Amino acid sequence: MAKQQFQSLRGMYDLLPEQTAQYDFLISQFRGVAEASGYGRIETPIMEDTALFVRGVGADTDAVSKELYSFKDRSDHDVALRPEFTAGIVRSYIEHGMGSLPQPVKVYTYGPAFRYDRPQAGRQRQFNSLDVEVFGETAPSIDAQVIMMAQRFFKRVRVGEVVLQLNSIGDQACRPKYKKALVEYLEANFKKLAPIDQERVKTNPLRVLDSKEAGTQAVLAEAPQTLNYLCEECQAHFAGVLEYLDDLGVGYELNPLLVRGLDYYTRTVFEFYGQREGAQSALGGGGRYDLLVEQLGGQSTPAVGFGLGLERIVLELEAQGASRAPEKAKPVYVAALGEPARLAAFRLIEQLLDGGVAAVGSVDRDGIGSQLARANKLGVGHAIIIGQKEVREETVLLRDMTSGAQEILPINSIVAELRSRFGVK
Repeated sequence: MAKQQFQSLRGMYDLLPEQTAQYDFLISQFRGVAEASGYGRIETPIMEDTALFVRGVGADTDAVSKELYSFKDRSDHDVALRPEFTAGIVRSYIEHGMGSLPQPVKVYTYGPAFRYDRPQAGRQRQFNSLDVEVFGETAPSIDAQVIMMAQRFFKRVRVGEVVLQLNSIGDQACRPKYKKALVEYLEANFKKLAPIDQERVKTNPLRVLDSKEAGTQAVLAEAPQTLNYLCEECQAHFAGVLEYLDDLGVGYELNPLLVRGLDYYTRTVFEFYGQREGAQSALGGGGRYDLLVEQLGGQSTPAVGFGLGLERIVLELEAQGASRAPEKAKPVYVAALGEPARLAAFRLIEQLLDGGVAAVGSVDRDGIGSQLARANKLGVGHAIIIGQKEVREETVLLRDMTSGAQEILPINSIVAELRSRFGVK
């Protein structure tokens, strides 16, 4: 009987060591940018009560109605894998009484999220997000600071030219007026809309603005724009955001159709786009969600944040023909020649690692030639050779694998010598 060969699930994927090096680099740069701006790291579970996402993200959004990984656990409780980070972080903010902390509370996180979507480049069913949230501040300067933090990250990892698109979708005071005007316009052009958007007109008309259907997009070209229906407070807030960005010389595009795909947004919304063609050029986005904390059971608390797609950023870097992960320090290869040198080589590897020097070796292998061949394949810069003579004289032979030059050094000083040469602190 043929052996069963398992493969990863559709839309799930493995990251091999050469790929995780790039992911680790991007995450480390994100952490550096966030912590320099006063953000603390928060970690929330990947699984939450299904109702949290239904109420927080929106029952009619694609992320919940079509793409949510939701099921009953063994206690017959409805649970779901997170499709995004914000709802879970808001739940944590409320549950742990973070509203009593000095405001604003600034947190960041990163990790996997899940959506049952049609897998394609840059959109897998398990994906990684870099996330930032700020609670307790209404000032437009915070919106601008959050946007600048994302821009700073893109610059640090050298993503290249990133296009910032902005819009304001108002709040509970002015959005009903806009929604009424939009529904009237869409109903007048109902037959021209794609079938899925005809349904959205009845259930959640703002979602029509986010449509990717060609027929609907043609209709939306003449649709009412949110900016023309903002109340005075929302107008002033958005003007403030733009003023801060203008003062910093930040380029942006006003996109009157930008609403983002989740229900909790109010006022400022934004997205970042790379230079690749197609729908997968979006690198991430975010906005303000001043009603969500109260909606999920907390006190009225303004908030703003963003999420960036790690896979999208990697694709953008690849499109530029660039891998931004710096080379890791190449290890020293320790080769043992003969049985007496085996324990000495094993001991030296551990001493090098304790001293902060990357070191590898296969001390149980016979044959110095095969060991050095393996060292070449690993691309190490130096090899340490220990044979019977070196054991007897308490020395090692240090070989430069590039030039072939060799030198004899005392075994009791080789760790300190390599720490000095490699700049290990």
